[in-house]
Amino acid sequence: MENLFAQRFKELVKSSNMTYESLAKELGFKSKGTISKYTCIKDVKLSTLLKIANYFNVSPIWLMGLTDDKHFEIKD
Repeated sequence: MENLFAQRFKELVKSSNMTYESLAKELGFKSKGTISKYTCIKDVKLSTLLKIANYFNVSPIWLMGLTDDKHFEIKD
């Protein structure tokens, strides 16, 4: 199974034009190494997934790889 989270996170980081250190600070991570870790990790905690999705204004469902719609919203 593809690791779409890591691929999509890398895409977001690259398009942000921010350094790993700046991005780690913005997301409240301990170090820039955490950003690097998430560019190749397979599993991520829900709270971290939501933090990243909210910061980049993308759908957590997209970030997980469950849809190709970057701004997917669940409707009632």
